[in-house]
Amino acid sequence: MKKLWDKLANKNSRYYINSDYGKGITEEQFRESGKRDVIKYINDDPYLNQAMIITFDDPTILEIGCGTGRMTEFMAFFFKKVIGIDISGEMIKQARERLKGRDDIELIETDGETIPLKDNSIDIVFSYLVFQHMKTKEMVDKNFEEVYRVLKPKGLFKVRLRTDKLKNLDIWWGGVCYTDHEIIKLYSKFGFSLLNYEYVGDYGIWLWLKK
Repeated sequence: MKKLWDKLANKNSRYYINSDYGKGITEEQFRESGKRDVIKYINDDPYLNQAMIITFDDPTILEIGCGTGRMTEFMAFFFKKVIGIDISGEMIKQARERLKGRDDIELIETDGETIPLKDNSIDIVFSYLVFQHMKTKEMVDKNFEEVYRVLKPKGLFKVRLRTDKLKNLDIWWGGVCYTDHEIIKLYSKFGFSLLNYEYVGDYGIWLWLKK
């Protein structure tokens, strides 16, 4: 996956991060989509909003699969510290160039399975169009285990998983899917409790999980 996403980042990073506008997506459209999604999926989210205002003082957020910082950039308006991680070194390189001079944002290349952060150090973990691209359930498991480790007690994890089964996982946007039973087993075995869930059509599901 590292080689795949490095290749896609070199080819057309904006498109492969957000394909809604087609391959000709401009930087302006890219940034506007990031701002819109941060407001919709984070700032206007009642669970995350409560955690940001009531549960934690000056909360830190970790974004799994930050790409070139499409959403990361705007998370910094709402959090004291933003950490973005990505499996692609090329994505991180481009993100650092796009967001240079921002000392409130830390960007880290990872192996896609482990998170190089201390135990109990993060208030909120967020991941949008990322887990749906993971090719194995073992990789998903590793990430859930690591998220639980780095979250503080009462920390929140908002993540979207794929629910539609694909015949071919080799396509760049393909990834493993989960049934309702598998989802319950997934978050339960690592110690998370479920706050809420929301289906996205017949192809995805949002989970709000608490440590």
